[in-house]
Amino acid sequence: MKILLTGGAGYIGSHTIIELDKAGHSVVVVDNLYNSNPKALERVGEIIGKQIPFYKADIRDAEAMAKVFEAEKQASYKGNRKPG
Repeated sequence: MKILLTGGAGYIGSHTIIELDKAGHSVVVVDNLYNSNPKALERVGEIIGKQIPFYKADIRDAEAMAKVFEAEKQASYKGNRKPG
């Protein structure tokens, strides 16, 4: 199952990505980076052996979230990802 994880670049979110990956889920991260660092996602990617789709956006921004959902919907149809 594909899971949208908000705040995935933070401490709790980065650990959650690892556990979700272990459980067989694919994770897409949305984070505004207010209290987190995109390097955390790079490190998690190294741990799980794959790049994590990441969108810098605030979940309160409806337009930004619509773009994330549209991009992920297209990626699912095409069988590839275009992280933004």
